[in-house]
Amino acid sequence: MITVLITVVFGLLGFCGSLLGTESCSLKEPSGAGVLTEEKFPSHVDLSSVPVSERKRAFIELMVPLIERANEEVLRERKFLLRVLSKSHLTLDEEKELARLVKKYRASNVKDLLLKVDAVPVSLVLAQAAIESGWGTSRFFREGNNVFGMYAFKGGKCLKAKESGACLKVYDNLYDSVRDYIYNLNVGWAYERFRKLRAEGADVFTLIETLEAYSTERERYVKLLKSVIKNNSLDSYDAPEFAFKRRK
Repeated sequence: MITVLITVVFGLLGFCGSLLGTESCSLKEPSGAGVLTEEKFPSHVDLSSVPVSERKRAFIELMVPLIERANEEVLRERKFLLRVLSKSHLTLDEEKELARLVKKYRASNVKDLLLKVDAVPVSLVLAQAAIESGWGTSRFFREGNNVFGMYAFKGGKCLKAKESGACLKVYDNLYDSVRDYIYNLNVGWAYERFRKLRAEGADVFTLIETLEAYSTERERYVKLLKSVIKNNSLDSYDAPEFAFKRRK
């Protein structure tokens, strides 16, 4: 079934060069994220006692390795896709993995899958993490490892907001929160334009323009994201090997 899907879609769209642009098909090996391992994933961190003058640096040093690792995880999946989609025949294991990714990313076809399996700019992740968690001081960050204010739906562990009936997700560690945030941008219907512009090589400030739906503040939220990135030079963490840095 998957092989048929590949044949049909690529028969209509052509090979990778015409699908996403020539340079989009060449992917560098993702850089390593140091010695961060699953056993070392931070959990229930509280930066509220850290002096304000040091808190931002501490937050960035905490989050960057997690963001890089989560992006590398997605880029490994993307590398697999680019490799198997260049083949005329797939092994049974490759077909199973491709089917798994189609299901995981809720993709309607191969083109849609390639749009969804990609990295998110580190500066954008950092800026949203800083805003949503108050630079690592919010109750949801401290008690629920929830960095990005992600809501809980359809049951599951959650932490109820004191000022409303909203319930926010509870994660086992901060890395799971980062992974979930990146996955949300990669599959959420509200971020379809984000994904299309990312595939075209848009810079982070252009991508931010597509994120009004993330907050009820909408345009004010977009301006705040840009301000946090600029005022804290967060775009300096945007390494060139990340997929969003590609240019046609």
